[in-house]
Amino acid sequence: MSLANKYRPRTFEEVVGQKFVKRVLEKALDRKDIPQAVLLAGPRGIGKTTLARIFAKGLNCDLGPTSKPCGKCRSCVEIDEGRSVDVVEIDAASNRGIENVREIQQQLRYMPVSRYRVYIIDEVHMLTTEAFNSLLKTLEEPPPHVVFVLATTDPQKMPPTVLSRLQKFNLKPHSVKDIVERLKWVCSKEGISATDDALRMIAERAEGSMRDALVMLEQAHLYSEGTITEREVSEMLGIVPDRLYTDLMKKVVEGDFSGALSKASDITERFSPFEFASGLVKHLEKRLLKDDELSFEEKVVLLRMALDMETHMRQSADPYAWLNYDIARMCAFRRVVNLDEISRFLGYVPHTDEKIPQDDRTQRKDPLEILTERDPTLAGYVSESDYTVEGNTLRITVTSRLAAERVKGGEALLREVFGVKAVEVEVSKVENYRDLFEEIRKDWENI
Repeated sequence: MSLANKYRPRTFEEVVGQKFVKRVLEKALDRKDIPQAVLLAGPRGIGKTTLARIFAKGLNCDLGPTSKPCGKCRSCVEIDEGRSVDVVEIDAASNRGIENVREIQQQLRYMPVSRYRVYIIDEVHMLTTEAFNSLLKTLEEPPPHVVFVLATTDPQKMPPTVLSRLQKFNLKPHSVKDIVERLKWVCSKEGISATDDALRMIAERAEGSMRDALVMLEQAHLYSEGTITEREVSEMLGIVPDRLYTDLMKKVVEGDFSGALSKASDITERFSPFEFASGLVKHLEKRLLKDDELSFEEKVVLLRMALDMETHMRQSADPYAWLNYDIARMCAFRRVVNLDEISRFLGYVPHTDEKIPQDDRTQRKDPLEILTERDPTLAGYVSESDYTVEGNTLRITVTSRLAAERVKGGEALLREVFGVKAVEVEVSKVENYRDLFEEIRKDWENI
């Protein structure tokens, strides 16, 4: 038996996380206030079907309805073993037609052997429109001995008329911490030796799915010779170790293109280009929260470049063709992007207690800096445009009508800040995109 099935929770107490959902279902059972139509929504592998089965056990246990099913009576044992006649599990992905719903409706008139007949419909969003329409009235007024528990990974695809007849519970993906703790518990039960770094790597790759994490743990146990290490998990799942990204980013920050390209090439020899790019994005996302030699703005710029690289790797038929370009671009990140311009565009004004007289501002500060203090949005449009001061005229060339209207709306402020008598705004048009790309290429070569 696989680890995911062997260690599937049998009680509410064993379910990891999902505190809100567990609390409501437990109180409903203890108070005998049973909802007859429930929807459990959330990503794969987070416990939707497990909670549905435990809820069914609580309904039909000899001690029930109870939030603490005994697990020993005939009903509990049959539900755990998947052979209860009163708990019907249906996969809507393969039983999605109106005829399948009519078959359920025909069975509703028969009384259960136990207390309730429970229908667990998985991936319910896969039902056809006709099937949903047929199920609509049944969900609104089911027989008193029938309970529907619907599960889905995509509730947005369900008709609003159906959703309005259900008690909806949104299940959350498991945190990395919760998954690691569960994996450690399973390892102790199974006698599996694994390092903390290896378990964390598995938990991060599981993306919130406990089932996926247990499947990967079982796979890693079969792959390893003894203790499951970070290197073995890396080789098995194709995950780039974080230390390799640390070495790469050290070369990038130093602007050492040759060294960075060498590090990137070493990584892509062992891992796929897409795995390399997606892992770099995650590495830089984590780095945003850490204090190091880079400013927050610099980290944001590098993260954006890594996201661009991930897109290139995903969409290109030859991802290696983009590798040199993206690595070179990252090595030159301090020259490619003016961080002061980013701050101005975002409307960031450094904190200062200094009071500058209005008459002295134009003498002591750059006009664009003054404009940022007075109107950050207008400053953003101006900084993104081409502008020159010719005599007593400020000439601004923008790339859209929206920008032109915004700049014209601030004409009075522009005359004051730049010390001119007139402002002329022109909208540039790209007649030939090939020429535009050629200009971009020249700018890149000049860097």
